[in-house]
Amino acid sequence: MDDSRRTGAELAAEAIAKAGGDTLFTLPGSHIAKVLDHARRLGIRVVNVRHEENAVMMAEGMALATGRPGFAAVTAGPGLANAMAGIAEANLAGAPVVVLAGRTAIARRGIGAVQDLDQLAMVRPVTKWAAECLEPGRIPEFLAEAVRRASWGDPGVAYLEVPEDVLHQLGEGSPVWVPEAPRSVPAPADLERALQLLREAERPLILAGSGAFFSGAGEALRRFMERTGIPLTTTSGARGLVDDSHPLCLGTLVHGGAALVGASLALVLGSRFNANLMYGRVPLFGEDQAVLQLDLRPEHLGGPRSPQLGLSGDVAATLDVLSEGWEAGPERWSEWVAQARSAAEASWEMWSEEASTPAQPIHPGWLAREAARIFDQLPEPGTWISDGGDSVPWGIAFSRAHFPGSNMLIGSALGTLGVGLPFAIGAGLARPRRPLLLFSGDGAFGFSAMELQTAVNHGVGLVVVVVNNGVWRGPGTAPSQVGREVDHAALARSLGGWGERVEDQESFLRVLPQAIETARDGIPCVVDARADGKVVSNLLRSLDDLGLM
Repeated sequence: MDDSRRTGAELAAEAIAKAGGDTLFTLPGSHIAKVLDHARRLGIRVVNVRHEENAVMMAEGMALATGRPGFAAVTAGPGLANAMAGIAEANLAGAPVVVLAGRTAIARRGIGAVQDLDQLAMVRPVTKWAAECLEPGRIPEFLAEAVRRASWGDPGVAYLEVPEDVLHQLGEGSPVWVPEAPRSVPAPADLERALQLLREAERPLILAGSGAFFSGAGEALRRFMERTGIPLTTTSGARGLVDDSHPLCLGTLVHGGAALVGASLALVLGSRFNANLMYGRVPLFGEDQAVLQLDLRPEHLGGPRSPQLGLSGDVAATLDVLSEGWEAGPERWSEWVAQARSAAEASWEMWSEEASTPAQPIHPGWLAREAARIFDQLPEPGTWISDGGDSVPWGIAFSRAHFPGSNMLIGSALGTLGVGLPFAIGAGLARPRRPLLLFSGDGAFGFSAMELQTAVNHGVGLVVVVVNNGVWRGPGTAPSQVGREVDHAALARSLGGWGERVEDQESFLRVLPQAIETARDGIPCVVDARADGKVVSNLLRSLDDLGLM
């Protein structure tokens, strides 16, 4: 027998390893079983989850933590159908994720085989790239293409399916190297025009989005800010690209937006004018404000808000060129920076005052503020995730970000609930020694709560603060009772984790540090905090009026 010939499953596992996939999130099924077996033999960490949706979201969480592609494998039929919400979420979030799916054997299609489904027809509308490989020897080539499509240009989900019989067949092939993505910059005339607009601006402000994160623009952005003296606010994946403690960083857009609306020019880096940016309109952007937009994909420029100048190029590479072309000192806008910081701090104080209003038993905003305060005082900065409906604004408003990929939230235009625990597990496996806290509503936590068992199985030490107010609530809707009250702490203990319920502020302040300390030993911890179901953040109240949904 020719030793150079290997099964399609072996070739698939080797290709994943060659592409840097050290972790593969999956729910085992017969169509992909051999791929998982060979992945383990190669030293790839195979993480078995409780639901395929969460396998893809964990891969997304790892991508959001590292900036590199995450990998998931799902079995055919219902396995792929279960994964659809995760695929749609990751793709709209612009996260580089590769999904390998099993498929019914070619000889059994169309005759009523178990789990036979037209999977390509399902995934094409919600993926960046989708393909099927029918020859075992070409699997490495197809997987390399999937990695390239997922991570080059505008990141997204690349989907590859392989029939079960093809995975079992022998073929000749070898892993294909995926080179680094090329980095383009705008034309010199456009760069000079951009510098001119910036030099002439009275009150410029930078807004960085997820495109800046996946460009790896942290250092380039910090250099540009310090060279020009222009302040920064961040949203989505860009949180932490520059430490929130930097004197020119205004932190989250929730507070930085108070300064953005008063800026004379907004430099938008790697972000589209979708609902997350209020379509580039009032009250987040000024009506007469100049807008300079930079994005890797020219089709992402403009839309609901047309920029004065649109630049197509890699964020990091373009910022480096702009820094080199800058001649003035950073002191020019010191007065404007002080005004911008004052506006952001006033926003924080407004949120804090709102969180201090009386509530029974505990105000959810108070929970977020105090959890963020305690978490931010840890010796080593960690990763914070916000999930839920009304709990998300509180989590975003009070959490801080100190390094790239350290602050995650429902960031895509899809607004998917339940991403929190999968994101946390993905981030925890990527950075096992960093503190990790998920601030989640009880409804959102319920989507993926059984993945606590996955965290236990893989020693992911995380803390979950569940805002247990017992209601479902959306913008402009009356609250609906979830039903019988759930003891999430007891659920955590039953799955092998640690859990405590708290019903007052004093207990929360005592229990949360205990949970953080316990999580250091790789134990998932849940603090189930009873919250006032009548409390609604002012931001959630205003979403209907803003027309974001």
